[in-house]
Amino acid sequence: MAHLEFIDDCLRRAAALARRSADRSAVAVKPDDPNQVVTPADLAISAELVGRITARFPDDSVLDEETGPRRGPSGTTWVLDPLDGSSNYAAGTALYGTMLAVVEHGRVVAAGIALPEFDEVLLAERGGGTHLNGVRVRTPARTELADCLVAHGLDTGPPAELSEDFRRLSWLASRCLGIRMSNSVFDAVQVVKGAYGAFLHRRTRIWDVAAIDCVAREAGGCCTAPDGEPLDFTDPIARAADWYPVRVCADGLQPALTGDGAAGAGVAD
Repeated sequence: MAHLEFIDDCLRRAAALARRSADRSAVAVKPDDPNQVVTPADLAISAELVGRITARFPDDSVLDEETGPRRGPSGTTWVLDPLDGSSNYAAGTALYGTMLAVVEHGRVVAAGIALPEFDEVLLAERGGGTHLNGVRVRTPARTELADCLVAHGLDTGPPAELSEDFRRLSWLASRCLGIRMSNSVFDAVQVVKGAYGAFLHRRTRIWDVAAIDCVAREAGGCCTAPDGEPLDFTDPIARAADWYPVRVCADGLQPALTGDGAAGAGVAD
């Protein structure tokens, strides 16, 4: 519970910083990934939360998307994404969020997600369920893909690099109720709340999925690689450069999403 209270406070501070930022423009595009932009709010939230974590838990490791890794002597790692959906934020939309997760012994034991523009904070603790603004939330089980909206993240790039995404989108579009695409944690939250049946993304990092893993699972949903294999959170610091293709879905939808066109998890070079 101590972790959750701290996570809740951090996320609410992050939400306040995001909402009151006077400058939402992108200040930089990351040189290693043109899909990733950085705004003043990314940097402000990063500084605020990393500072709070290191002051409160000085022996813990911290992996922050903006500042990189800080390894501590304990076996606990805090994984932070200051703004997931920075491009959305920079464009002035509401479809962005902040994520914070605690990883111990290769498992996410506590996590939280804030959607600042919706005044929503989801908190989850291993074995303790998921709560949305203090109210327990359960993801409804589903079995029919045809009854579900499905979100699919899609980054920009040359067609040859996006061929896997196009193939899977075509496969899904012929089987589900409709495709949605915010390319941010907003989509995963809609799965947790039951508005969408699934969310898939091929090009995500550990900070994009660690909090989602705990929040989705504790709500009764599923969070795996696109082929159904568990996500590997062993030593997050060492895995900072790894890709984490992800599939978040309602319980019962796994068979419908495990088809030849849906499961491909490789990342184009």
